[in-house]
Amino acid sequence: MELNMRVSSMGRTKWLESLEAILVFVVPLLFAIPLYVLGVLTEVSGNYVTYAIYITCSIALTKYNGRSLKEIGLTRKELLPSLGLSGVTVLASFLIRLLSAELQLSPEANSGVAVAQGLLFWTVSGLGQEILFRGLIFFSFYRWKGWKTALLVSSVLFGLMHVQQGITGIIFTVLIGGYWGWVAFKTKNIIGTSIAHSLFNFFTFLFVS
Repeated sequence: MELNMRVSSMGRTKWLESLEAILVFVVPLLFAIPLYVLGVLTEVSGNYVTYAIYITCSIALTKYNGRSLKEIGLTRKELLPSLGLSGVTVLASFLIRLLSAELQLSPEANSGVAVAQGLLFWTVSGLGQEILFRGLIFFSFYRWKGWKTALLVSSVLFGLMHVQQGITGIIFTVLIGGYWGWVAFKTKNIIGTSIAHSLFNFFTFLFVS
């Protein structure tokens, strides 16, 4: 009887952790979007605020639930495999753009300050999105419902966050998010995917075709 109650309690805990992870995704957007519409926040400052909240709340919630940061992939273990597997997307994207058209530096790339600001922004955004989608959300659903459900939920939510890119952008981000989620699942490491994510976005900002 006591064992059954303990198992049931663990199930409720895993369900609750998954719900909390979804709330970490939704609640900051509910505050940031109205402030952006009212002009209080710009697109850049709004993203900085949102990603900072994602990073802070993901870590705080993990600790609050009595879990180590390793359990959301924040570990040096398997860093190189994680970076190698996820870094393939950066290399593939660069090669495709290179072969399909002549790459040119974007206008912003002519300014050292703009490049530094872009690197900082994409580093924060890469970490913020990875720690939420491939870290907190993926691993909470993984513990509750298994890796397939975790991969589906984290990838779809990741795609919906890029709704401003249209249906093509959503589909692309769902697919690449699914791949990065698979890397996180295989390596139990999101440091590599965070670096690859940041580089992927930074190179997209740096070059135009």
